[in-house]
Amino acid sequence: METTIPDQSSINDYTLDQPQPPKQPSSKPLIGGIFLIIAGLLGLLTWASALALDISMIQNVLPPEFPYSAEQLQSLLAICGIIGAILSIITLAGGIVAIRRKAWGLAVIGGILGLFTIGLMFLGSILSLIGLIILIISRSDFQ
Repeated sequence: METTIPDQSSINDYTLDQPQPPKQPSSKPLIGGIFLIIAGLLGLLTWASALALDISMIQNVLPPEFPYSAEQLQSLLAICGIIGAILSIITLAGGIVAIRRKAWGLAVIGGILGLFTIGLMFLGSILSLIGLIILIISRSDFQ
C-alpha cells in the first residue's frame, strides 16, 4: 500500500508570496547634505570677508619690511576670494542635491571641492570631509 504525503510547503514559500514592505530611505544623505551646506556657507562667509577688505585695512597690518605692497595683496585676495566663492557655491549645490537625493556625482564633487573652501579656520573643510564620507557611504540611497 502506497501512502501519499500531502503537499507540504515550507515557511519560505509563504514569505516569497507576500509583498515586501518598501525599504525606508536612510537619513545619511540628509545629514551629509546638511554638512555640505554648512561648509559652503562658512566658505562663502570667509571669502566674502576676504573680498571686503579695504586697502587701508591691509596697510595697517603690514609690517614695514614686507616685500609686497598692499595693492598686490589686495589683488591676490580678490583672486583667491573669487575662486573660493565659486568652490563654496558648488559645495552648496552638492549639499542641496544630496538632501534631495538626486545627482550623487554632483554631491560628491561638491564634497571634494568643499575641502578646499577653508571656511572659518578650516572648520568648513572638516565639515565637508565628514559630509563627503557620509555621502560616499550612502550611495545606494540616491536615485
